[in-house]
Amino acid sequence: MAKLWQLMLLWWAWSPLCLPSSVSFIGTPQECKSAPFVPGYNLGGEGFDIVTMVRKGAYVVDTETWNLGNDTCTLYSNSYMNNEKQKVPAAVVDWRTLPKSSLTVSSTVYDSVETFVNDSTSSVSNDWKIGLEIPVDPSVTIGVGLGGSHSKAATFGMQKSKQDRYTFCRHSVNCKFYSYRLITNPPLSHEFISAVKSLPKYSLENEVSYRHIIDTYGTHYITQVSLGGEIKAITSVRTCAATMIGLSATEVSDCLSVEASVSFAKTASIKAMYKHCQAKKKKLASSQSFSSTFNERNTEVIGGHIAEADILFEGQSNSYVYNNWLSSLKITPDVVQYNLKPLHTILPLDHPASAGLKQEVEKYIKENALLKKCSESCRIGHRSSKRDPCACICNSNQNIESNCCPAGKGLATLKVFKLYAESLYGDVITETDGSVEVRYGDQIKRTMIISNNDNPKWPETFEFGSITINMQNQLTFSVYDEDTYWNSDLLGECSVKLHQGKVSDSCMLNHGTLFFSYLVECAPSLSGDQCQEYIPSPMSPSLAKVFYTRNGVLAGETGSVK
Repeated sequence: MAKLWQLMLLWWAWSPLCLPSSVSFIGTPQECKSAPFVPGYNLGGEGFDIVTMVRKGAYVVDTETWNLGNDTCTLYSNSYMNNEKQKVPAAVVDWRTLPKSSLTVSSTVYDSVETFVNDSTSSVSNDWKIGLEIPVDPSVTIGVGLGGSHSKAATFGMQKSKQDRYTFCRHSVNCKFYSYRLITNPPLSHEFISAVKSLPKYSLENEVSYRHIIDTYGTHYITQVSLGGEIKAITSVRTCAATMIGLSATEVSDCLSVEASVSFAKTASIKAMYKHCQAKKKKLASSQSFSSTFNERNTEVIGGHIAEADILFEGQSNSYVYNNWLSSLKITPDVVQYNLKPLHTILPLDHPASAGLKQEVEKYIKENALLKKCSESCRIGHRSSKRDPCACICNSNQNIESNCCPAGKGLATLKVFKLYAESLYGDVITETDGSVEVRYGDQIKRTMIISNNDNPKWPETFEFGSITINMQNQLTFSVYDEDTYWNSDLLGECSVKLHQGKVSDSCMLNHGTLFFSYLVECAPSLSGDQCQEYIPSPMSPSLAKVFYTRNGVLAGETGSVK
């Protein structure tokens, strides 16, 4: 019954529309005075900062004036609101309601924070660089990211990247109800006219005045919008932590998509992944969900009214939350996609502030461009990835994956050394001809025979290489008196559990005492007494101060911006 009610609510939220509607008519003075504005009427024409990806709340275009002359206006019938007649500002044309679309979850995986930051301008539909001259330094052409470096999502990723090695997964769902664009030469807001009129001639001494304009109005203004709502969730996945439990970043992203799609339309790929993810869930602690296991997340809700924090993954427990949000979008939509133009282009070419404003916007964007720069060398592996020149690549084996992460817990290297014995008693007439056999797992090492010595010191150092510390395997020592090749007497045997670090110990034999030392070094990203605990790989504090992201610096801090 609850499922039926959910479907009915979704039908009610979407049912008014099958085809786009954009028929306008001129309203009478009486109709125009009483008609409300269309939802989101003033979201076009607003200033926008391409560096922070924030609408500035300051209007470049006059979106409050609706009078076309003689108190007439342009009216539309809003089929989402019972065909109510609503007016648009004089600066707006081509307003329309958009056709019904199914709500599906989309996802993207980013191997590094730098690629994630570079994609943070994806909600801009057009090329926002047209009209600007922002060439990059030829010496740093690889991995230059223009725009979005200080967005909320980018800041989240930047902070995470300095704490550990992360992969980022973006999941989103959106719906669009309305769209419109501005006329070619829209009327400017009185505040903006006043602000640019007061600007002095552009020079090095007074460029701060132009920067104040950018602080207020941004770098661009919005010329076209698609209105509705969107839920965006950025999940930061600790790369090696996922690898150690047998999951790739793509598998984590796919299974998060499956969980997020519970309340939305399920594509064929989502249905196909469901069984796979149910099997993979067994790798998680206590069979938790993927969204609760990988919960380092930043969620942003655009448009409508909603109070849930992690709505994309927690909302499935209460379908009414989604339905109420969908319904509220018809009345209080926000910008889901937009077209931008550089701020200076709205001024006449001969305007005294146009060239200076263009130059200062270009400088501001270049200062905040993200340049790819590797912060550290590879502890293991080598750099050979064309996609990410800072990524370390390893030859995968049973212990290390190709991303240079441990293939599981308990991985370490083992070295045994400084073997000696005291008071051995093997032969009655002569002293002991002693040797030691050292075993761990399937590996067996054996020392040389030291003849006629009850207190031998063996010179060997045994490198066991990569091992797995677990409950089954122990380090075992067997001491023999080798009278002949075919006649060896076991003088004693002992086994010890391995512990991380350098350990010196001894064990009592049937005849004498054996002393030994060993060194266990956990694989990268592992720690704990038996290398069972995951540890992050943060940047050093000194590097974290210099780098904006783990492998990226801001152009303005390198002196490359002129």
